Amino acid sequence: MSSRLSTTPRKGLRVLLASILAALAVMVWPASEASAASHQITIKNYAYGSGSMSITQGDTVTWTNQDSVPHDVVVTSGPAKFRSPMLTKGKSWSYTFASAGAYSYTCSVHPDMHATISAKAKPVAPAPAATTAAAAAPTAAAPTTPATTATKPVPTTTTAAPAPDTAYVATTADDSPSLDPMLLLLGLSTAIVVFCLLLLASRPHAAATTDDFDGD
Repeated sequence: MSSRLSTTPRKGLRVLLASILAALAVMVWPASEASAASHQITIKNYAYGSGSMSITQGDTVTWTNQDSVPHDVVVTSGPAKFRSPMLTKGKSWSYTFASAGAYSYTCSVHPDMHATISAKAKPVAPAPAATTAAAAAPTAAAPTTPATTATKPVPTTTTAAPAPDTAYVATTADDSPSLDPMLLLLGLSTAIVVFCLLLLASRPHAAATTDDFDGD
């Protein structure tokens, strides 16, 4: 019983997927079939049908020669240039208009034969689906925003704060008193001179004391 119950949801899921695919095929098939149409132009009595035709971009036009003399299709002006082979009686030739615009064509053998075809631009129906898909994309990318906000505190570095400390240390070092070497040399020389003077002053006294001792 448990195996049957487990297989029934799978069968239901397969049936649901198959129905969805069938519905999509039914929706897409008529659109693709309607997007590209085929048109017929009969060349008869030295004329291209009614002489003018309106089609949609992507449509295919087929020319069939019913005259006893050969004709061809040569574009003289339009978004695209093309030329058919020479068509004898009963022969056909087709061309798909990929570019929208106004076309004028003629027969190279009979220049008095002229005709026009106006190819309207093909409407872009799938555009809304593309916009909805693009609109849904930012919602999926929304969870990535916290990561960017988490990295925002990184640029706020306070490494510039030690600058005042270094400047303060520099000023205190400059302001500290330092002894001039010249002053040290002057003091040393003065001490030597004083020492020498004291030494000289003490020698006559010593000589006097010895002379007194000898006289007695």
